[in-house]
Amino acid sequence: MKLLTILLCTVALNGCSVANYVRLKYENDDIKPQWQSHKKKTQLQADTGLKPYVYMTINGVHGFKMLLDTGASVSILKDSEKVKKLTLKEGYPLELGGWGDAENSYGFQTDVKSITLGDVRFKDVSFAYMPVTSSAYFLRPDEAVYDGILGHDILKHFAWHIDPRAGTIEISSQAHSADSTEIAIPMRIFLSKLYLDSKVDLGHNQTMAHEVVLDTGSRHYFKLNNYYVREAGYTFKGKTVIGSDFGLSGQAIHHRGTIPQLDVSDLTLKNVKTNFIEGGDDGKSVIGSSILNHFRYVIDYHNLTLHLKPYTGTSFKARYNLLGMELRKLTNGAFVVRYVMPDMGAFGSGIEVGDEVVSFNGVHASELGQKEWLELSTTVGKHTLCIARGNQCFNLVAQNIDGYSR
Repeated sequence: MKLLTILLCTVALNGCSVANYVRLKYENDDIKPQWQSHKKKTQLQADTGLKPYVYMTINGVHGFKMLLDTGASVSILKDSEKVKKLTLKEGYPLELGGWGDAENSYGFQTDVKSITLGDVRFKDVSFAYMPVTSSAYFLRPDEAVYDGILGHDILKHFAWHIDPRAGTIEISSQAHSADSTEIAIPMRIFLSKLYLDSKVDLGHNQTMAHEVVLDTGSRHYFKLNNYYVREAGYTFKGKTVIGSDFGLSGQAIHHRGTIPQLDVSDLTLKNVKTNFIEGGDDGKSVIGSSILNHFRYVIDYHNLTLHLKPYTGTSFKARYNLLGMELRKLTNGAFVVRYVMPDMGAFGSGIEVGDEVVSFNGVHASELGQKEWLELSTTVGKHTLCIARGNQCFNLVAQNIDGYSR
């Protein structure tokens, strides 16, 4: 009865597309994890480069690469070549939205008979299906280097143990037992997202209490919605540069700066690189994977706690893209240029959006992942970048910017 009431109200206010999205959020309420032979935890095949990925079996077919996205309410399959071979049936229509200034992306609901994560199996699972070829999130279809997203409807069943440096991800059916070296941060769930309380220091005696979403699907450090800054009567007065992000509603141009401090429960971070976003994604501010990757961490849905264990001998330090290009990996191993940031190393060089980058500093792009590219872009000094168009190479210089990256 509760679901029916929500659907009727949603249809009356927003129409069928939103109602169908709400419907999908409830589709998997009855699925349960089926563990093999009394096991309580299992290690997954994983990729923990910039964001956490695991490999999953769908309908008996192995090797689907899935992003763990705590910011996603539902799980999503993309029309990658591997997913298309499943020949899944099209269900009711959906609109998939988020950051960006364009229209929401078209999609539809679909069902799979089973998914398997390590020693755990789910039967009869509903997914959103997103055709990337018609999505504002992509410039070209071969940006689909992973197959989909695991959202709240699957993540909520486990405690997720993630070690970014070791490259391991383990899931458990039991709550995590923390030790004295860990920072325990309480979480709460609202509308299928994880929320944390924070205190944001904007500088110039401007400090605001702020609720943020934990978003492993974001590669950034901190996205702060400017609406809340203005509502508090504040303005960020530090040095900013213009950047770009891409969501399911297209491109979002924004400013990036460095806030003096971010406090989340007992965690204190100094000089946090921050994307000041206007609207989008339901107006939520988010903490992303670039912060989490400084720790071994456990996202424990059993006791609604985020556990952070610092790596020995290291401290938090934000990295900055000083070459000023937003790149996406392609299935052929190259990168595609999605945006060139004004007044930074690559701006005015002749590199254009859509160019295919084939090498950096003499290393073929197929040997570099997104993580390695960002490490290069944050390194001060001269760099050589080559593109496929006209077999051109460019000599670029990465420099720090006072008030922003130093």
